[in-house]
Amino acid sequence: MEIVAVLKAWAEVYIVTVERQKLYMPRQRQFFKIESSAAEVSQDAVTAVDGLLGLVQAELGTLSKLWLSVLQDHALLTLPPEYNSQLPAGGGSFYTSETIESARPHYCNSWAPILQATALWLNSTDFVLIDPDEDTSSLSRPVTPTMLGHESTLTNAVKSPEDVNSDRFHLILGISVEFLCSPRPDASMESIIACLRALHSLLDVVWPRYKIGSDQELGVELLNVLHRLIVTRESPLIQLAAIDVVEQIIRAAQEHVKEKRRSAAVDDGAAEKETLPEFGEGSDTGGLVPGKSLVFATLELTLSILVRQIPQLNLKLVDSPLGSSGKPQVLSEDGSKLVVAALRILSELITVCSPTGSVSILPTVLYLITGVLKETAVRRLDGCISSTVNAALQALKVVVSSPMARAEKSQVAWTRLLRSALATILEYWNPELNHSDLDEVSMLTAISIFLMSANPEVTCVQCLEKECINRFKVILSCKNPVIQTHCCRLLQSVIQHPNKAVSTPYIHSLTILVVDRLREVEKEKPTTGTELQAVLEGVKTLETLVSLAEEQNRIYLVAMLLPILISFLLDENARTSAPNPVKSLHEFGLQNLMRIGPQYPAIFQKLMGMSPAMKARLEGAVKGNQESFEAKKTAGQSKCSGKNSPSIQLKTDFSNFQEL
Repeated sequence: MEIVAVLKAWAEVYIVTVERQKLYMPRQRQFFKIESSAAEVSQDAVTAVDGLLGLVQAELGTLSKLWLSVLQDHALLTLPPEYNSQLPAGGGSFYTSETIESARPHYCNSWAPILQATALWLNSTDFVLIDPDEDTSSLSRPVTPTMLGHESTLTNAVKSPEDVNSDRFHLILGISVEFLCSPRPDASMESIIACLRALHSLLDVVWPRYKIGSDQELGVELLNVLHRLIVTRESPLIQLAAIDVVEQIIRAAQEHVKEKRRSAAVDDGAAEKETLPEFGEGSDTGGLVPGKSLVFATLELTLSILVRQIPQLNLKLVDSPLGSSGKPQVLSEDGSKLVVAALRILSELITVCSPTGSVSILPTVLYLITGVLKETAVRRLDGCISSTVNAALQALKVVVSSPMARAEKSQVAWTRLLRSALATILEYWNPELNHSDLDEVSMLTAISIFLMSANPEVTCVQCLEKECINRFKVILSCKNPVIQTHCCRLLQSVIQHPNKAVSTPYIHSLTILVVDRLREVEKEKPTTGTELQAVLEGVKTLETLVSLAEEQNRIYLVAMLLPILISFLLDENARTSAPNPVKSLHEFGLQNLMRIGPQYPAIFQKLMGMSPAMKARLEGAVKGNQESFEAKKTAGQSKCSGKNSPSIQLKTDFSNFQEL
């Protein structure tokens, strides 16, 4: 049993070195950007990790075989009593038939880190056999002390590399699933996490993902095991480790469906066709069978995570006190990580379905994403968006822009459901009718995602279009400069939409609001940096409109823009005592006038001729700018001449000195 303990210690060392290497690698890339003292410490740490890893790697060839032998023994020793007849008569690699009972506790205490270390080793090799003799041997059962005298048990049929890899894959997967199905009450959290990390490392390689992706029944079984573990274990570390494995399973399914579509396109000579082959869950009917569907099992798992963190998503709680608070909530750090991961998985499920199958899950996916947005979009003073809301917006963008929305067999249903989702968001957030605690920036961003990513058929419906425009009007009229800044940035994206059917109504309805807001700046100058930024974004929005306008309409927009820029200018007396934001606005206005004026000389000259006051104001600003430039230039020259004069000057005049 000493050998098993030593192998466990080696496994723990290997795990630590691999984890530290992953930690230090990003830091090593930025090594030269760090201060010298900190760099020396970091370099020493990296050197120590490399040295320790090199020490382990030198023995990995032998260690990996011994680890696999320990795992084989452990798998046999955990069989139920009715399978005792299948145990080797001569014992295992590190125990004999006489010491089998005393060996069980030692294996039980050592298998978890050895499992994780073996998975990490297989991950590092990409399941490529390095030992040339391995493909003609058994799974990797080296001769060990307890097996001496039983060499006949090593004589097995020759196995191909595929068979060896398959045996290793099923060994690790089988041990993991058997343990996670019903972990004993006294099972340590470390063992559970080690098991989950082993599965993640295993599925982080293409070949094991292929095995999972091509065997849907196996994937469903593994998802059910993970679902049960998440429901029964409260530890956030366990839940996060489990959901990491779920992401790998979905990744495997995506790769499998993608490969089938690619193969079908090549076989049919349809590589250049835009239509998607009918592959993925749901096929032609769209049906998802509980217990057999990978997508359905994943939906159950993600729903359990989301409802546990956000109970208001449970429809049964809608009329209860718990579900009717109406105020968005702030999640814990671990809760946010779980919700972010669940949303990421939800958005990717669409790609595992056929076009018809995607229609079956789209209502649930949209309900959960918009529900998370409604319940977590907390208004923040700094205007920043939380990680949870950001994940919900990203998931919404992935779903809305999915190719399934344009597939022939699903486009009509997708358009109807996306309209419903947009209407739901508009209903959640209607500041015109009632006060809302929802974050304006988050909700307006969600609306903009539909405008920018969805088919025009979704957003160009008159009733929805009118409500979206009204939301922009409300935000443009608010007094919060941070919200105004974000609104202008979102509006800039919308008005630059390549489809005029989408952008034109917003240009016609909102341009005058932007102009009126900028005209008010002459009376209410910005006093802070955030207020200044809001003004600058407003000007940028108006300049974007100028660049997009047709030639015959552009002169009217320029005629509105130039007076606004001139209104930012200060006279010489006011400029000396003005606060910094006002000075910055003055410089910004003057620079833009000097840039825009030569582009539209006719409009510029006509405007100056019609308004002597604006002309005088502009001339004064230009003159003041030139004087300031000359003063700085003169000061610079005098400074240079001062530097060139000798530092030691003689008090005695030697000009009349004559040599004797």
